[in-house]
Amino acid sequence: MTTFDFKYNMTVSTKPQKAVGDAEVWEKSEAALISAMEKNNLPYTIDEGGGAFYGPKIDIKILDAIGREWQCGTIQLDNNLPERFGLEYNGEDNEKIQPVMIHRAILGSFERFIGILTEHYAGEFPMFIAPTQVAIVPVAETHKDYAKQLSDKLIDINADSEIYAKNDSLNKRIRTAEKTRVPMIVVIGDEEIENKTVSIRDRRTREQYTISEDEFLTLIQTKINEVNF
Repeated sequence: MTTFDFKYNMTVSTKPQKAVGDAEVWEKSEAALISAMEKNNLPYTIDEGGGAFYGPKIDIKILDAIGREWQCGTIQLDNNLPERFGLEYNGEDNEKIQPVMIHRAILGSFERFIGILTEHYAGEFPMFIAPTQVAIVPVAETHKDYAKQLSDKLIDINADSEIYAKNDSLNKRIRTAEKTRVPMIVVIGDEEIENKTVSIRDRRTREQYTISEDEFLTLIQTKINEVNF
């Protein structure tokens, strides 16, 4: 959630009214989840009776751009299915031990998460997740070859780019790139080709500057890899 810049709340959800399994197992499972939260210094609240029928869980609820709360990630302990399937393994002393099943959903429903994420960023994704990371805009026909060379070098560092070279005015092509919310727009003209530089328009920082080609490739690679997975 921190990687995607989401604020979130964590909840330990306990035994509901309709549940399977022994009360002792439930108490042990709930204590294990609370202990895990406290050992990792994670703030949490208790949702009394909010657990699944087969076991307690940790629910991760994220806040979207307008403050709505969405249930997404969850970690659930399940002693029920291992017992019903008769699952067991051999311990250190060769004794039979029943495992605990952990159901883990990091994002929850993937489609819903993408919807929340799109709204959260208003379609203006950070570099590491943007469908197109760099828009390359050659000023004229004579600048297309350098644009293609630059695009190929971006592919080599696993960056996605698109060349905006339609038969439109320069300003229109830049506006088109801006409307598609590409994180970074690169404009290439005579000066850039001569000096092996790129003129950058960074949408997220709202900055414009010129740097060398090598500095540009290093910058893109850094922005793509600056996530905390």
